[in-house]
Amino acid sequence: MPIQNTLPDPNNRINAAGDDSSGSYGPGFSSVTITSQQPTVMNRSNSGLAFRSINKYQKFMVDIKYNKLTKAQFNVVYPFLLQRQASLEAFFVELPQYSNTSAATKNITASADAGSVELTLNNTTSIAVADMFYITDPNDDTHVKTYKVTKIDGNTITITPPLQRKIDETLSGTEQANFGTPRMRVIVPGNDIKYSLDAQGLYTFSVKLEETLS
Repeated sequence: MPIQNTLPDPNNRINAAGDDSSGSYGPGFSSVTITSQQPTVMNRSNSGLAFRSINKYQKFMVDIKYNKLTKAQFNVVYPFLLQRQASLEAFFVELPQYSNTSAATKNITASADAGSVELTLNNTTSIAVADMFYITDPNDDTHVKTYKVTKIDGNTITITPPLQRKIDETLSGTEQANFGTPRMRVIVPGNDIKYSLDAQGLYTFSVKLEETLS
């Protein structure tokens, strides 16, 4: 049976064996905060001119907050996170607050090199600037980066960050940009995963995650 590698939520369930074929659905998020982290370096000449450059790759940081949870709800999501923190194992988190179900999935219709900031789609109907998406490529399972739309011109979108992997439209299969429920490959980066339990037996819990490509 397939091991559940997506954080349990109202669309993704997990059972006691850790697979996704049955079991309990996870709790929904009360809020999700996304931070784009792009380290840069700036130097100034004696005349005051500024020279700026990117000195590190871009990544997203995710801050998930939950409403107060019952013990049953808490015990679905907390062990999942603890196991992956201990094993340093990456997993996916779906981001329903950033979904665009009207745009759903678009086919990519032209090849693009790694580092490109433009993608050509079969259409851009219902896509909006600032939409988040990920790419599925039947020829490249390692293309797990999450992107944002910054411009739309006809059937071409400008994206940030630049493409992490090459897209080769001449190969078999169809590459797709998925807007319906964006997802992100993440790890638990910190040393601590904290929670508190109140007098009513309800859990207060939040977790910070960091995008990873490996």
